[in-house]
Amino acid sequence: MTDYTEQVAGYLAYCRRAAAELTAYGSSLDARYHPTAAGACRLIPHRSDPAEAKQIRQAFRDLTEEPAEPAA
Repeated sequence: MTDYTEQVAGYLAYCRRAAAELTAYGSSLDARYHPTAAGACRLIPHRSDPAEAKQIRQAFRDLTEEPAEPAA
């Protein structure tokens, strides 16, 4: 299994930098997508493997303490 913690940390750092840059221009990140677990899955390659997407979401929750998404 691949550990996505480092990649999710990079994604979160990217979101912080992008938010700062956009704020300087009077804009902002779309909060529906960034930084979110779903946004991390969109930007971190995982071969569309559901198990790997689950690992990315878990790494995101671990790094942000975001509550688990409700089961569909």
